[in-house]
Amino acid sequence: MFARRGLIQAAWFAGLVVVVGCAKPNTNLATVSGVVTQNGAPVNGAKVTLYSTAQAEGQGGGIYSALTDSSGKYLIATVGKENGIPPGMYKVTIVKLDAAGANLPKDFDAGQMEASGAAKNVLPKDYENQNTTKLSVTLDVGKNEGKNFDLTGAASGSTPSKTP
Repeated sequence: MFARRGLIQAAWFAGLVVVVGCAKPNTNLATVSGVVTQNGAPVNGAKVTLYSTAQAEGQGGGIYSALTDSSGKYLIATVGKENGIPPGMYKVTIVKLDAAGANLPKDFDAGQMEASGAAKNVLPKDYENQNTTKLSVTLDVGKNEGKNFDLTGAASGSTPSKTP
């Protein structure tokens, strides 16, 4: 009797492990990639930030960002444990910070420069704030490639304003 109950419990536990172990990743997400250029030239080290325009329960959607590489390419493919970001419409900001003349340590990374508030944006001001940017992108479920941005205009030289 006890052996039979032990076998039933063992079988139930094994079934549970199989079900949990086979959980599928969320396939209703999007990835996005593209190239950032300024007046046609690739921009290295620019921060591309996507701000979801979706609202739920009075709260804004997610914010996702990536840095461009030396050829101006950016990719947002995983966020935390998720294999992408929610599809939908996003406002896009793009900034590239430079700490020249800001008296900051030379080894500061982009995040530290941004947090210091002393670094200057070397890209046009039109693209640095989610409230004023004219850049946007709509993402569908799956891969969204070729979401390129060609920035025009002169460098702003301003300290980017912080936006939520």
